[in-house]
Amino acid sequence: MDIRRIFLENWPIKLASLVLAVTLWFYVTSKGKTEVSLTAPLELRNIPQGMVVVGDVPGSLELRLQGQERALRDIAAGKKVVGTVDLGRGKQGENIIHLSPDDIRKPSGVLVTHLSPFEITVKLDRLDRKSLRLKPVLTGSPAPGYRVRSVSTTPPRVTLEGPAGVIGSFAVLRTLPVDVSGMRKSSTVEARIDFQGKPVKVLEQDIGITITLQKERP
Repeated sequence: MDIRRIFLENWPIKLASLVLAVTLWFYVTSKGKTEVSLTAPLELRNIPQGMVVVGDVPGSLELRLQGQERALRDIAAGKKVVGTVDLGRGKQGENIIHLSPDDIRKPSGVLVTHLSPFEITVKLDRLDRKSLRLKPVLTGSPAPGYRVRSVSTTPPRVTLEGPAGVIGSFAVLRTLPVDVSGMRKSSTVEARIDFQGKPVKVLEQDIGITITLQKERP
């Protein structure tokens, strides 16, 4: 069999048929395609063990998607589109992450034609713990004829956990103010911690402040 003869015989007709087939393919695949813009959440995954994210990180991405109308209707109906960042190889300090369409989880057949931002900075710090004395803070005065004899916390020390750079700024941990105005008897109240707006937490639970009153002598 002469292969060249097969391809060259009536080649104008065969070329026209090929062009027509390609044109039809583009028409069929592009028919019904449209674009939508949306805001998608950004998820940080695989944070290295013993590390924590500090500082501001964008919580969402601005996307423009292209696809068949049916696929985009699925998105409008609630099928999630999510940006994901893998921090498995992240190191302590600033990590510059370049985002691409491959980082977007989306329905099959949908293309990402635009995303913003395309680069983010994620700062990682070592997760640390520190034992600190807990200092109770009172405000106001007991009822007339009474005074505060003593105030203590249970436990007297607590374990603070958070980024190493933040933990180091605490020398003592204070409670939020407890109002003793008009108090006439000793009591124990739940302690709320003053974290000064920093990303830390106390590991202990059921922390109490015991306020002991004494009646003044006339």
